[in-house]
Formats: sequence, C-alpha cells, structure tokens
Amino acid sequence: MRRTAAARRFAAMLFLGLAPSMARAGADEFLALQSSAPGSFNYARLSAIQAFLDASPTRCSVFLISGQEIRAFQTCASIISHLEQHVLVTLPGEFGSVLVVPGFVSSLVTIAGGGCRLNLLNGAWVPVKQSCSAALQAISRQ
Repeated sequence: MRRTAAARRFAAMLFLGLAPSMARAGADEFLALQSSAPGSFNYARLSAIQAFLDASPTRCSVFLISGQEIRAFQTCASIISHLEQHVLVTLPGEFGSVLVVPGFVSSLVTIAGGGCRLNLLNGAWVPVKQSCSAALQAISRQ
C-alpha cells in the first residue's frame, strides 16, 4: 500500500512537471509558504497544488486538491520562481496573476464584467480577468 501511494505521488508530480525540479532539489516534496508570523512557514506538497492566486498585492492563495486553501504572505511569483513553470498556465487576476495546472480545471463559467471563473476539480474556483474563450485558449495550449 505504501508503495502504491508513493507511485501515485510520483505520477502526480510527473503530471505537474515538478519531478525534474524536485530531483535537483534533493527530492524535496514540499513547497515553503511564508505564514503571517515573520520567519514562520507553512508547507504544501507540490503534487497537491492545483492553483495559485494573487489574492492581494502581498498575499498568495494556494489551492490544494483536498479543497484546502493556504494563504501565503508573499506574492505568487516569489513562491513559484524556482519551480519549472511549463505546466502552469498564467492568467490575469484582480491583483496579479492566477496560475493553474490545466488538468485540474473542470469548467469555465462567464462572470459579470466579462471575466471568467475557473472551477477546479476539488470544487474551489478562481476568477480571472479575461473572457472564458481566451482562458480556454491559454489552458488548451498546454
């Protein structure tokens, strides 16, 4: 059973494109996220991350496949700067960027003002500041 769980985690990392960067980082499977307390961090498993959302000019929300959201007190760009980003699609958001793994987007719904809501597989959603057709094009290119 333990071997199966490890195999699933590795398959998820390959799907996310994170396995090569993790190999260089000494198989570190977690991403450090600055908490509200200076010098204190929360950690999220790389294979469990569906999306990043700049929730304010100084805070990033990290959405996990479990349905949980972790608020990091730093920008999303600073969090993902060392990750291989070829599987993350970057879309415009209210306060910066929304970065999603295309395989975790279950549907796109038009919202007021011409924006789009990306529904994630876990039931959470993230808004983007562009039409759903433009968002779909960006997601489909991956």
